Amino acid sequence: MRSQLRTLAFVSICIVGCKDNDFEIDPNYVPTFLADNCPKYQADGGTPPDLAIPPPKCAAAKGLAGEALICVDADKSTLADLRTQGWTGFKDGTGTDCWEIASGKLQVKNFGTFVGTCSFTMPLTDLAAAANQKYQSVTLAVVQRVDLNASALPPQSAKSMLGLDDPSRLLTTTTDKTPRQQQVYTLTRSDLAGVPGVGTNFQPLFKLSSAAVAPGNTGWQIESIAVMGNP
Repeated sequence: MRSQLRTLAFVSICIVGCKDNDFEIDPNYVPTFLADNCPKYQADGGTPPDLAIPPPKCAAAKGLAGEALICVDADKSTLADLRTQGWTGFKDGTGTDCWEIASGKLQVKNFGTFVGTCSFTMPLTDLAAAANQKYQSVTLAVVQRVDLNASALPPQSAKSMLGLDDPSRLLTTTTDKTPRQQQVYTLTRSDLAGVPGVGTNFQPLFKLSSAAVAPGNTGWQIESIAVMGNP
């Protein structure tokens, strides 16, 4: 380390002390200690390594560690795209599509006049699969805004569950209003195993329920969803 510092100091002194105004440093010059000890310099002749942090695959994955197994931005997708990728549902009790992607948000159609339930299910992530053995936990991240009528009887609700529409599999529930935010939920293998019937399966289901019209509310607006596998 001392020899490296002496080399840098010597180069600096030579630059400062040089009286020749036309003196320039060769841009390809590499100190001997770098050439001898840095594989990157040895391999390609001196190009510095790229230290830039890669951007997240989608907005919901921003700031999260792990590997993005599912990563979707609503403004870059359609319901047809999601169905092709293994997402199911998006229908109400009559079999009619009740979710839509509009203005970059996955949301219930005409929420102000909507009455009933509307749900969709994400693709399955099975931690028992060979490709997923390296993950010790999974994370669900959602960028969303919720605007529901909490005064209704019963109140409108936005719920996420694990695989089935079952209270024993409830992951999150909201019956009021929350501002736009990134919400993050991480479950370990033990957490999943502790939920009846889930085992190693991680498959979020999203369900919105409305027993009465809410003309002054905008509902559940989802901008991005990610599932991360964490070693």
